[in-house]
Amino acid sequence: QPGRSMDPERMWVGLAADTVYHYRVTSDADTTPDAMFRSMPGRTTRFRLIVFGDPHGDSANNQLVADRMAQVSPSPVLLLCTGDLTADSRHSSYRKFFNTERVLLAKSPLYPALGNHDIDSLNYWYRFLVLPNNERFYSVECGNSVFHFLNPYESFLPGSGQYQWLLGELRSDSSRPEIRHIFVFVHTPAFSTNVVYQGNADIRQHLCPLFERYGVDIVFSGHVHAYEHSLVNGVHYLTTGGAGASLATGWNSVQPWTVYREASYHFLVVEVGGDTVVTNGVRVNGSGFDTLVHVRGQVGINDTAAMPRLSLIPHALNPAIGTGVLWVETVLPQTLRVSVFDAAGREVVQLPARRIDGGVHRFCWQTELQPPGIYWWYVRGESMARSVPFSLLRTGFGYR
Repeated sequence: QPGRSMDPERMWVGLAADTVYHYRVTSDADTTPDAMFRSMPGRTTRFRLIVFGDPHGDSANNQLVADRMAQVSPSPVLLLCTGDLTADSRHSSYRKFFNTERVLLAKSPLYPALGNHDIDSLNYWYRFLVLPNNERFYSVECGNSVFHFLNPYESFLPGSGQYQWLLGELRSDSSRPEIRHIFVFVHTPAFSTNVVYQGNADIRQHLCPLFERYGVDIVFSGHVHAYEHSLVNGVHYLTTGGAGASLATGWNSVQPWTVYREASYHFLVVEVGGDTVVTNGVRVNGSGFDTLVHVRGQVGINDTAAMPRLSLIPHALNPAIGTGVLWVETVLPQTLRVSVFDAAGREVVQLPARRIDGGVHRFCWQTELQPPGIYWWYVRGESMARSVPFSLLRTGFGYR
C-alpha cells in the first residue's frame, strides 16, 4: 500500500495482534510446507527485531550469519537490512539471497534500505520486493516505533523531494504521542573511522540536524563491512555491515564520537519495550558484544538502571581572559573526563579527570592560543558519553 505500512491499528485487518498464524503458499500445483508468523504487536507490546547489513547474499559468509540469525528465539517481528542484499544485483544472486535467508523470511517480513549494489539493477529491487511509498525511500510502523528508510543515492538536500518527505515524516512522528521511538536506516554512515570510508559529509550537514531536532533514537547504516557505534549529540549511529561481505579490518584513529568498533561477521538483535530500546551485537559464533540500552529522552551507553545522566551547556567564552566554559549537570555522582576536539577530529586538550557529585559543575579551557573555528566539548562519564559543539570567534576584544 502507498505511504506507511505495518501500522498495527490498520494493517492485516482480521488478524489479532501479536498472535501466531500458520499459512501455506500455493502456485499452480506447488504448495509450500506449513509455515508460521506472528502478527504485528500492539502499541504497548514488547517486540524484537533483527538488523543486519551487507549480506552479499551470494557469499558463504552470509550463510553462516543467516544460520545464526535463524537460531534467534523468539523469532523477530521484522528483519531490517541496511542495504546491499547482493554483491551485483543479478537475478541469480537474488535467488541465492532468498534461498540463504529462507528460514527467516518464512517467519518475518524483510525491509531493506537501498545500497550501492542494490541500485545496480532497480528492476529486480522492484520485482522481488514489495515496499511502501516509492520503494526507494519509505516508512514502516511497528508497535510504538517508526522506521524511516532513506536512499543516499537520490538527492536529500534541503528542498529535494526526499528531504521534504523525511521532514514531513519526522514532524508527524513528533506530533503523535503513541510513537515512542524513531529509527532511521541509510546505507552510507554519517560517521566512520574505517579506512575504507570516511563517512557521508552530506548526511552530517543536512540530515543529522534533523535527527537531533526530532529525537531520532538510532541511525542504522551499512556500507562499511564491520561494526561501529558512534554517539553524536544524543543520537546513536550504528554501522552494521558484517552479514556476509569481505570484512573491512583497517581503522583510522578513534574520534570523540567513537564508542565501540570491530570487524566481524555479525548482526544485531534489537528489543523494543515501552520507552526502552536494547541492542546487542551477535557474532557468528553466538558471542555478544556492545550492548546498548537507550531510554527515550536519555542518552547512554551500556546503561544501568541507575543511569547517570549528563546535560551539557556550553557558555560564551570570556573575551577578557580567553576562557572556554562548559557547565555540566549530572544526576548521580560519577567521574567525568572532559576533552576538546577541533573540527578535524583532533584532540586539542584533555582536562584532568574529576569526581563530582550530582548537580551543576563548571569546566574551563584556556583558549588564548587557539585559532577561531568550530570545536567540540566531549564528556565521558561512567557508562555515558556526550558531545556538544561551540564556536570560537576572534573579535576586537578577544574570543567569544
